[in-house]
Amino acid sequence: MSWRQVDCHINNLYNTTFWSLVQLGGMDAKEAENLLKGTLAADKNEVLFSKFQINYNNEPEIFKKGSVIYRDYELVEPGSHDVAKEADELAEPVQQSKTQSENDRKRRTKARVLVDHLDIIKDDFWERRPWLLSNKPGKIPKQT
Repeated sequence: MSWRQVDCHINNLYNTTFWSLVQLGGMDAKEAENLLKGTLAADKNEVLFSKFQINYNNEPEIFKKGSVIYRDYELVEPGSHDVAKEADELAEPVQQSKTQSENDRKRRTKARVLVDHLDIIKDDFWERRPWLLSNKPGKIPKQT
């Protein structure tokens, strides 16, 4: 999934630069496309800043990272779970009792579904949310 976020970032940086050149810079679409052809991220950042005083790093996270939708359980401390081992164990599914399956279903139902705009490329996101890769629901967060 993290590759989709990388793709979102690449596309948004291109589109932000392209539309700035067209709407703020007075170029037509073909001119903007030709200017951007073969450019790297650093080149696009330089165009945005030097021509339009736009610091791409200050753009809202939703545009740079996209939207991530997931069930919200209690976060775990990084390093307290072996996410890779838990994912490997799923290769041979364990038969759960009807009671355990029902308990898991209830926990999933109680969990809030979040829409967030955060970095899922780095390991920290996955390490703090092992239920995303294990297919097992986490602990419901305590209400404050």
